[in-house]
Amino acid sequence: MSTKTAVTLVSRALAIYLLAWFVSDFTYLPPQLFSLFHYANRLNEIGGSSYSRDWELISLASRLVRMVLLFFGIQWFYRSGPAIQQYLLAPEADDPDSSQ
Repeated sequence: MSTKTAVTLVSRALAIYLLAWFVSDFTYLPPQLFSLFHYANRLNEIGGSSYSRDWELISLASRLVRMVLLFFGIQWFYRSGPAIQQYLLAPEADDPDSSQ
């Protein structure tokens, strides 16, 4: 197995791992949205606190940012482009004339 094939294999395995993480985060969205709407509706009550609503909003925003970054990470690792190969392979492994 060549080193480029190994890098492609490892890169795709990392993409699958990131995809599983993305799907896991995606499954937490409905309960988090439900909780956010619950606390937003409680603000209308007398003495309602905005702390819980703000906490849920920040938590949801951070989850969405993480999901966007995971999505782009999945794309980058799955394509296994030259940037990944340069990063994972030693410079002398790419250059056949480095032994001179």
